[in-house]
Amino acid sequence: MYFRDIANVHTNGVDFLHILEVMGVEARIYQYYRGSHFLYMLSNSFIAVDFETATFSKMACQIGVTIVENGVIKSTVVDYIQPPENLYEMGCIKVHHITPEQTINAPTFNKIWPYYKELFENYPVVAHNATFDESVLRTNLDYYGIPHNNIAKFICTYQIYSLSLDKLCWAFDLHDDQHHDAGFDSLRCAQFYKFYLEGVKPDLSRLANYIPEEERHSKIVKHDPLKGDVLHKDLTNADPNNPFYNKKVVITGVFDIDRNELAQKLKSFGADIDTGISKRTNFVFVGRDAGPAKLAKLQSLIAEGYPIRQLNQDDVTQILNGNFSMI
Repeated sequence: MYFRDIANVHTNGVDFLHILEVMGVEARIYQYYRGSHFLYMLSNSFIAVDFETATFSKMACQIGVTIVENGVIKSTVVDYIQPPENLYEMGCIKVHHITPEQTINAPTFNKIWPYYKELFENYPVVAHNATFDESVLRTNLDYYGIPHNNIAKFICTYQIYSLSLDKLCWAFDLHDDQHHDAGFDSLRCAQFYKFYLEGVKPDLSRLANYIPEEERHSKIVKHDPLKGDVLHKDLTNADPNNPFYNKKVVITGVFDIDRNELAQKLKSFGADIDTGISKRTNFVFVGRDAGPAKLAKLQSLIAEGYPIRQLNQDDVTQILNGNFSMI
């Protein structure tokens, strides 16, 4: 993140965007208001954030933050948050499927905020439909009496593209199978904003074949459980240097590749394929229509500090192409 020499100046009615244009500064300049100051930034370091809420009064139940440094996505952090009295409204549960059982042991917002405060105060913050996410943040900070004067106005990728998150995924040929998971949505938002900074435009012609999210997810998908030989670990011909070698791996949900075929491929890498998530699990592959019980168990163990790595369809595609850099 960097600032131009005229950053943090009093505006006094002067059009500093015009001054920057005269100076030959690139077109993508962002304007933030703090007190009586405007900050003009050119930055490819930022955080993308998403909140899921337990109530229509915007009490948060999950936060996802994706950190981007110098144009490179570094990590995505996701945490459950226990809303006040752990109360939920059914309309919210129907959107994200997070339930009170999943947050009963989660920290409240005021307990988790110290871990995120520095990120929000020191990076430009991006969100898809930023008006909502910024309002969620400030509502929860106000509820616990936490000041938020040092948090700048969010940048909105919805305002940039005028497309919903699932449609934008479709236009960029990215899957949206985990839409309404805060970590997943923050990652997609970070990718959208990176594309914008890099001048990569969505292919709107793809929307001709767009199927509404509710229609795609309206049917219950059933799949046979993994069983038989694939569940027996075999290190005979596996490479000890492979990141899956002798690691416990669980697969849940549906992928572009058949689940059994994926399991066999991972087994050939030396993976110990398992059907249930436990404290000993190393990797969980999460696909479309993943089992809610498995997802709840996964997030619970991660919240307890167990270093379980969650992988998705994008990771599967890379792994099948011999790329293990994401691990």
